[in-house]
Amino acid sequence: MTRSSPYAPHRRQRSARLDRLWGVLYAIPALAFILVFLAYPLVRVFGYSLTSWNGIGAPIWQGFHNFGALVHDPVFLAALRNNVIYAISVPIEVIGALVIAYLLHERIPGWRVFRSAFFLPAVYSTVVIGIIAGVILQTNGPIDDSLRAVGLPALAKNWLGSPADARTAIIAIVIWANFGYSVLIYLAGMSALDPRLGEAARIDGAGSWYILFRVYGPNLRGVMQLVLVINTVTAFAYMFTYIYVITNGGPGFSTYSAEFFIYDKAFTFGQLGYASAAGVILTLIIAVLGYFQIRWITGRQQ
Repeated sequence: MTRSSPYAPHRRQRSARLDRLWGVLYAIPALAFILVFLAYPLVRVFGYSLTSWNGIGAPIWQGFHNFGALVHDPVFLAALRNNVIYAISVPIEVIGALVIAYLLHERIPGWRVFRSAFFLPAVYSTVVIGIIAGVILQTNGPIDDSLRAVGLPALAKNWLGSPADARTAIIAIVIWANFGYSVLIYLAGMSALDPRLGEAARIDGAGSWYILFRVYGPNLRGVMQLVLVINTVTAFAYMFTYIYVITNGGPGFSTYSAEFFIYDKAFTFGQLGYASAAGVILTLIIAVLGYFQIRWITGRQQ
């Protein structure tokens, strides 16, 4: 009969302490990155949001005045409303990309060509996509010329000339530009699933839609959560380049977004304190939306 050494518990405790120490050491670079590039800027922005500051002189303390002014600023409220409108792209990205990814996963005829076609926009930068879209949508541009060529001159118009048309065009461009990323994320998630799940469902007589939403869907909750949060953040915080290049916020302020408002106030009008307050509000909105989206999906998982 073997007897354990009396020093074994001490060795295990020392090993556990060493493991924790190595864990802390490995986490230090990531923690330093978060503190320097995320936490510190957020704290400074919040500090500036409580001041009147033009970016050059000393900030003048004025408390929560900027936040009160933003609540009654019609341009800022309209910009936030536009962000909500742009968020129409989110369910299209989440559900549409899931369906396309499933078809590619099932390797329908021509799936390689379709996969490349859907992911191709992701290769181009946002600025390039915006420039191309602006050229295509301009008056007497390629779309208008094509409509006239097929005998539909009555449908030709200035696609960026009215607020509704301009917002619709931006939504369509954002969906086209980001669709490939969402499809790719879903494909990665589907490739990690056990192929026997789909095979067993087919043997039981299940159709493709049932397999997608009843078999694959519950196992892709985490992936769907990622796609949902990414596209929501895009709709609220990554619209600036599209709007700046395609419409520059026009016509009027009709395509303004919150981040375009922040840029304009900070670098056009020199109101960095006011812009910082708008940035704090936008950050809080995105954080709250992300929190409830994650809670909703994880709650459905349980």
